[in-house]
Amino acid sequence: MDKKIAHAFIKELAKDRENLHKHHSSSRPFSKDYEYVGLLGEFYFSLLFKLPFDLVKRPSGDRGVDFKLNKFTIDVKTYRKPYNLLHEKDKKHADILVLAGYKDDTIKFYGWEYAKEMLKCPAKDFGYGVVNHYKHASKLHNMEELKKLLNKK
Repeated sequence: MDKKIAHAFIKELAKDRENLHKHHSSSRPFSKDYEYVGLLGEFYFSLLFKLPFDLVKRPSGDRGVDFKLNKFTIDVKTYRKPYNLLHEKDKKHADILVLAGYKDDTIKFYGWEYAKEMLKCPAKDFGYGVVNHYKHASKLHNMEELKKLLNKK
């Protein structure tokens, strides 16, 4: 699929999802086009790992799971400022969290960590009223290691 067409399609899907969750208490639009940024990260992860891209509109959200592969659930976290991977304190997450960065419609993957390991990391509020465990991008496992882990049967 052409990149421009894919991005336009994802923008429309993001608008639909944003409208679907607009009045939900769990909706926290911390930045402009947050749904688009997140979906674009998921889209490129699906391409990288040859996984189906989820097009389903979920009125109750995805419960922190973007992909299921082998015995693992995976949540792709895409940020404009990908300094740290974040895991919201006291919230259930997927088994594996992946950090992606967004800039000018481009996605870069920085690494990943097990959710259970994220719980051992320090926690703080980064200024939005939400306390997150955090791990600096430079301390994450590399994506090649994730490819090997997920390719195991």
